[in-house]
Amino acid sequence: MSSRTAVGIVLDTNVLQAVELAAEGDRLVLRQAVCEPLPDGTFVDGELANAGAVADAVRRVFRVHRLPRRNVSVALGGRLTMARVIEVAEAGEAEAEQMLQDRIARYAIYEGREVLWRAAPLEAAGTNQRAYLSAAVPQNHVRALLPALQRAGLHVAHLEPYDLAIARSMAASAGEDGAPTVLLALHDGSADFLILKDGRPVLVRSTEAGTSDIAQRPQAVEDLLVEAKRSVDFCRTRFAGVKPRFRLSAGAGLSGESASLLARLQRELDGIEADALPPWPDVEAPKAGADIAGQVWAAIGAAMVGLGRGEAGVLLNLVPPDWVETENLQKRLMGVVASVALTVLASIGVVMLIRLAAGDTLKQAEAASTEIATNTSTVQAVSELRRQAAEAAAQVRLWQEIRAVVRPYDWAAGLDAIVNQIPEGVRVQQVNYIRGNLRIIGEAQSADLLHQLVQRLGRLPCLEEASLERLVRAPAPGSRFPVYTIACRFREPAPRPTPETKP
Repeated sequence: MSSRTAVGIVLDTNVLQAVELAAEGDRLVLRQAVCEPLPDGTFVDGELANAGAVADAVRRVFRVHRLPRRNVSVALGGRLTMARVIEVAEAGEAEAEQMLQDRIARYAIYEGREVLWRAAPLEAAGTNQRAYLSAAVPQNHVRALLPALQRAGLHVAHLEPYDLAIARSMAASAGEDGAPTVLLALHDGSADFLILKDGRPVLVRSTEAGTSDIAQRPQAVEDLLVEAKRSVDFCRTRFAGVKPRFRLSAGAGLSGESASLLARLQRELDGIEADALPPWPDVEAPKAGADIAGQVWAAIGAAMVGLGRGEAGVLLNLVPPDWVETENLQKRLMGVVASVALTVLASIGVVMLIRLAAGDTLKQAEAASTEIATNTSTVQAVSELRRQAAEAAAQVRLWQEIRAVVRPYDWAAGLDAIVNQIPEGVRVQQVNYIRGNLRIIGEAQSADLLHQLVQRLGRLPCLEEASLERLVRAPAPGSRFPVYTIACRFREPAPRPTPETKP
């Protein structure tokens, strides 16, 4: 049976999880499930500190387990990743967006931080209230993580918080069962409570008590029990007549601390079914065992986006809109680099072939002269050898001409240096390269950004000159920004000094 596959990755404070999920008709089958610890120091106090370590771990997992590199989505954990259901007063779109931004900025974990956030409306929360599902991650996390994964060979199409991904997989697993569910997602340094009804988040709360706090501070268990009872009471009030249920997700599996917490929950949540998340219902043996499948709910939820199975919940993609354009620009520039590199390599290859061929042919010519002198009886052989000698002389001349043209320019490093200087707010639409001259064409939000870019390029050691060749401040209809053309000329390296000959 034909199937479509997708890969979901979870990056939490101490663990990397990856799954390969397949859609076979109406079934979702978990083909592979991987769970590996991340190196110490990858996350520090819930903040991503070493994106390179994440990229190395992801590269190793994909290589060892031969996971496909298409349809890759990421669920990001950690104390600084946020998912909330926020209620604001009924207002216009602009006013509601400002109120949401103010509410997100008020959370203590984001004081003094720049964040990337998205919000989508949910069902009305009341007469004069409007509910929004919101998600946010620190901007520096995304700026470090996406390029690192790209260098590992992965194009990330979707990025969202851990909690939204696990909610999606729970909704798909629940099927037609619409009972409200309280999910406790337990992380190393934090915990999140999600209340789900019909596969959609109704309420999201967070606490700073995680598994590490449970092991070190007994009061953390009491705090989690209080929040669990509040969430159950909310379900009983909001959904009268429907009995809620409680599920615990411990990320990398139930440890001693999380198992003892579950036992307390089962004793103190009176009349409520409380249990750990079960293994994913469809596991294809022997590639993935049920013991691992029980740990990767969030990764499965992330992979559902690549299979178009996100319709049960609201999708909030935290990949910046300009990231795709940036990737396409880098691909185009790398195409230019590749074409230039191939041209140089081809020229070098031709030179080497000519040198080798010339050397071999000259040796043949010397042998031919000897043979002509000793044996002149075969006219046809003499004519052929003379022809080979003439071709050898022509090839030597050709090699000398090519050698005078080919010079050791470092095109790849130069173009990469230029790309790294392009700031936000400057869009590149076209790149032309001819004989050491590069012309960049596009549009920018302001002329000041272009002048700053030209100054940066002028300081690059690989460029002899960079200038703003054209600037149209009042562009044609349909274009909102000034149109520019920047011309760059690569610097020709100084000739290598020839060694002095000793008398």
